Amino acid sequence: MPKAKEMFTTLDVFLSGFLLLRGIQPLLQSKEGRITFYFAVNDDLFRLIRDFNGNALVPVAQYATAVKALRGQMLSMRNQT
Repeated sequence: MPKAKEMFTTLDVFLSGFLLLRGIQPLLQSKEGRITFYFAVNDDLFRLIRDFNGNALVPVAQYATAVKALRGQMLSMRNQT
């Protein structure tokens, strides 16, 4: 796993889905039954997090698809352990 300084981590599937929708692919890691999303740190990442927290408008169907895709990956990872 990359160094913590270089990565932003979150357990929030909804934030992760928003970032995925905006083109930032997360790395997923399973630890003690929990899935953590890792994102490379850059200026765009923090701007997008501010957008998410500021209630940015999104195409709802595409956002829902991004969240469902991440949930599917999470379930697959949990079933492998």
